[in-house]
Amino acid sequence: MLDQQAEIVIGHFRELFKCYGQRFGSRSLGVLGVSDGIEGVQWNAWYSRCDETAWVGVNLEGKEYDSWPVARLIERELVVPLLLTEYCAKVKRPDTVSVSWNRDAWQVTSRIRIEESCIAPTPIALDRLDTSSWAHALECARECLDPRRNYRGRRRTEVTLLSSGRKVERHVSPHLQFKTRLAECTPEALKAAKKNLEVLHEFATHQARP
Repeated sequence: MLDQQAEIVIGHFRELFKCYGQRFGSRSLGVLGVSDGIEGVQWNAWYSRCDETAWVGVNLEGKEYDSWPVARLIERELVVPLLLTEYCAKVKRPDTVSVSWNRDAWQVTSRIRIEESCIAPTPIALDRLDTSSWAHALECARECLDPRRNYRGRRRTEVTLLSSGRKVERHVSPHLQFKTRLAECTPEALKAAKKNLEVLHEFATHQARP
């Protein structure tokens, strides 16, 4: 069932975005999807087996790419926040968009599941996000980067393994995502969700620019 539904979502994504993209997820995690493969702000779509839902999103991972675009976005938003002042009003259906900052923990090149994954107060619906909540999330996201390197690198910190509850030290990095659930796995639903998220892709691209 996972493979079948995921392949439908992946196929629609490739058709809409005119690219083969890069697959992600696994059967063991219960999530399979595809991104456009851009180094930086990405489009992606996936299917989740646990709640049988399909999603499309705008994604910016905490990776080096061209000198840490996620760090640039955080810095700029903390100084002159544009998400809530300029971009949100242009989103037609902010109530359907979930905003999340996550803390990714790394075992060499692989992510590991940790209890501290969610950065409060996210995930939160875009229409419920206020200035203080956004600033708090940004500050916490920045704490996932190494201050000794001008916040251009992963930070080593204590985390709790979800599998065992054991406390360990691992490198972490912040991960920003705007996502919308697809009402149905159709090309039309994906196209509508993309249109609603385009302003947020524009926002992330602008604030993460070199």
